[in-house]
Amino acid sequence: LALPAAADSQKPLSAEDMDRRLAFIEERLNAGRSSARLWQHGWSGFFAANTALHGYLAIRSDNADNEAAYTVGALKSAAGLAMMLLRPLPAVKGADPLQAMPAGTPEQKAARLQAAEKLLRANADRAEERTSWVRSLAAIAVHLVGSTAIAAIGDVRDAVESNMTGIAISAAHIWSQPYRAIDDLKAYETRFPVAPSSASPSWQLNAIPGGLCVTIRF
Repeated sequence: LALPAAADSQKPLSAEDMDRRLAFIEERLNAGRSSARLWQHGWSGFFAANTALHGYLAIRSDNADNEAAYTVGALKSAAGLAMMLLRPLPAVKGADPLQAMPAGTPEQKAARLQAAEKLLRANADRAEERTSWVRSLAAIAVHLVGSTAIAAIGDVRDAVESNMTGIAISAAHIWSQPYRAIDDLKAYETRFPVAPSSASPSWQLNAIPGGLCVTIRF
């Protein structure tokens, strides 16, 4: 006896309800774009400038201790720039990814709403990373490795200074990341709660090879 169960937990949304949801999400996505761009481009520019400056100083330096410190500083800044470019904030695009999606039919509108909700959640998940201990510990580990290299090749005092400065910059980088996407997602889920299905439970008995199949819907 097989008992497959199919559940439909939501009522189909009306066109008006989908329009309201889309309008809410797109307004919130566009509202958070400016702060996301400021953080993304500001820190990318900082890491790029720091990489160039430390690289120049390392090349021009005639002191082995300073050369080691500048080289490590350039490498750490280059790593920070690479992370900014490889993992840009999805919020920098606002609602632009949704504008290219058609919404003429109910099916197209439903697909656009699904993409909008996915983008809103992606923004919120990325914003949650600012409170992640893993991210903070990873940054500290990078600076400890860098300072160890400086101490081994150059001067211990330069190593301590590089470590403390690097950790402070990493903390500012992490904690300055915009977090309004978290509140946007909460506001959306509060304003548009998932509506439970009003359909009554039902069952159906069907013949299958070698026995019977009971299908239960609830």
